Amino acid sequence: MSASPPLSHALIGTWKLVSAIARLPNGTITPDVYGADPVGYITYTPEGRVLVLFARSDRPALSQAIESPFSSEIQSLSSEELAQAFLTFNAYAGTYTISGDTVIHQVEIASIPNRVGTNLLRTVAVSGDQITLSTPPLSSGDGSVFELTWERVRAIA
Repeated sequence: MSASPPLSHALIGTWKLVSAIARLPNGTITPDVYGADPVGYITYTPEGRVLVLFARSDRPALSQAIESPFSSEIQSLSSEELAQAFLTFNAYAGTYTISGDTVIHQVEIASIPNRVGTNLLRTVAVSGDQITLSTPPLSSGDGSVFELTWERVRAIA
């Protein structure tokens, strides 16, 4: 039987989001915390970079055609519509390091500005062509652990 590759090699590549659940301290699972079919990708590079993007699949289109987030048209949207767009999408990027079964994302840019300069710890479980990244229990709220399962994206032939 061959040994599994070290986690640093196993993570390298691009992964597509399969599911996002919340696990409460009492063991109760809240499925679909980011919608029934969340969409997203996470990429780990050999150079130690990480890029994470995910969204609800049922995000409504904006009420106006917006060519760019820098265009003046976006300012005409309501605060509620902009808030809904923000609440249904998450993105960040930076570097990563590995310690045991934990990957630490050092955030350099993020859709949530308060994450910049922070470290996000994720416990990693590898199972074939899937990885599950689990957050530590939330220190605020109900102590939920969020588990995001990703499936390896194969190279385009």
